[in-house]
Amino acid sequence: MTSLWDRLWKSEHEFFGSGQGEFRHGTSFVAVSSIAEQYYCEYKLENEFTLGEIPTETKESGTALHDELMPTERISREEFVKLVSKKEPTLAVLGVWGSAGGLKVVGEPDHIIWTGGKPLWVVELKTTRGDPSPLWEDQENQVRVYGLLLDRMGFDCSKMRLAVVRLKSGELGDEEKKEWILRVSEALIGDKIRGLETKSLGRMKAHLLAHDVEKAEKAVSSKAGYWLNEREPVSSTSVGKCRACEYNGVCSKSLYKP
Repeated sequence: MTSLWDRLWKSEHEFFGSGQGEFRHGTSFVAVSSIAEQYYCEYKLENEFTLGEIPTETKESGTALHDELMPTERISREEFVKLVSKKEPTLAVLGVWGSAGGLKVVGEPDHIIWTGGKPLWVVELKTTRGDPSPLWEDQENQVRVYGLLLDRMGFDCSKMRLAVVRLKSGELGDEEKKEWILRVSEALIGDKIRGLETKSLGRMKAHLLAHDVEKAEKAVSSKAGYWLNEREPVSSTSVGKCRACEYNGVCSKSLYKP
């Protein structure tokens, strides 16, 4: 087990030392979240790079809720290995990285459940003001690519599954916020997530997916041309997306003008 981790840390060091700023906007590595955003609208992503990020009430609300749900405490590599190597399921986040679609891709999932040094669940938390039932393409592909990178890193992902947990923001009490991640984790481990949904009365929906390397690779490769400067960004055809976008007043491709 020790040699596995030693090889991982060495490969990680080599991977991050290989960046040469060869991708769009001079980036050396492409974030999983950026690839996911391409599925929402590439012009929104392009505007973020060229114009900078614009704060919105929705972003701030989502971030606040996310911080409440996922309190983090940094631990050493040695402590991490000891924690996730236990036979009983444990909760710990690890930065993921690897090559896919001609890109060097990096990211950090919201949450990973481990046992015996193997990932059991990769969990993404998403907040919404509306119905949490739909699973959007960008959210699905984000968690799929996280799973792909864990696979690329050499972990045994044969029993790994993926979950996108969508929460209706503004409807969780303070104590619920603190306990939510543990409740979701326990429900996933005990195969009781549907019961938790029922108790949540429409405030939460867990979308469970099988780990599929082929689908994840396709999710990256179909968007890689943008980063490789092989094509220009493609804009959304949804008026609703443009209406919700903070760049609609300055974006040349916006279908909605405030």
